[in-house]
Amino acid sequence: MIRHTLLFLLALACLPAPVVAADSVDAAIRGAPSCGEWVAQRKKADTLALGNATWAIGYLSGLGAGSGRNVFAGRDNAAVFAWLDNYCRTNPLKDVAAAGRVLMAEAASHGVK
Repeated sequence: MIRHTLLFLLALACLPAPVVAADSVDAAIRGAPSCGEWVAQRKKADTLALGNATWAIGYLSGLGAGSGRNVFAGRDNAAVFAWLDNYCRTNPLKDVAAAGRVLMAEAASHGVK
């Protein structure tokens, strides 16, 4: 009986995971600052701002790698941060992860690959 259970679990583990569109997943993203925090800390230009900027670039790099899209095409880090500043000033209750998803959607709508 234990052998059958183990074989079943092994077979189950080998099944491919379902592919789900990123917009349909409401997942908690760890470490994402709120847009209100982003704006306040960017004004201070302190170590928290540097940490948030590093987090944002890493998050966007991960989104790009996972989607096959280069969100940085034609943008340097300063341009990405300016975009995030504008988004976050307009949407202070959102978080930077949500901003990153919007930026990725914009890149996709402009045909960026």
